[in-house]
Amino acid sequence: MNIEEALVKRLLDYPGLKALISNKIYPEEIPQGVTLPAVFWIKVSDVKDHLLTGQCKTERPIYQFTAQADTKAAAKNVAAQIKAALIDYQGDLYGVEVQKIELQNEFSSMEKSSDGTIRIFYEDLEFEVTFVKE
Repeated sequence: MNIEEALVKRLLDYPGLKALISNKIYPEEIPQGVTLPAVFWIKVSDVKDHLLTGQCKTERPIYQFTAQADTKAAAKNVAAQIKAALIDYQGDLYGVEVQKIELQNEFSSMEKSSDGTIRIFYEDLEFEVTFVKE
């Protein structure tokens, strides 16, 4: 299992988050027609460290998880469960050796439809995931 699969599995297995979104976690964007709340994720960066002998096996990519909901409160509740599942996690994550997951940044936003009748609320969370790549 790679780190992205392990992170998604961790979130899907986290009871508080599962109660809010079921299995609605998607890469890059939430498909049209999906009932909110839901979550999507992207890899923001993946800077590589190098030693004289080559690339270091420890990697530190940053992933952004975005909670999307019809209300600000619902988006914040989903974000709180993502944070609870990931902040400061250390150890074996479904076969991936995770040294630490750190919350680096978080921000809120809202989007309105052109006629102003539909609002979608977002909570973005950026995590640096330090792990050993096999």
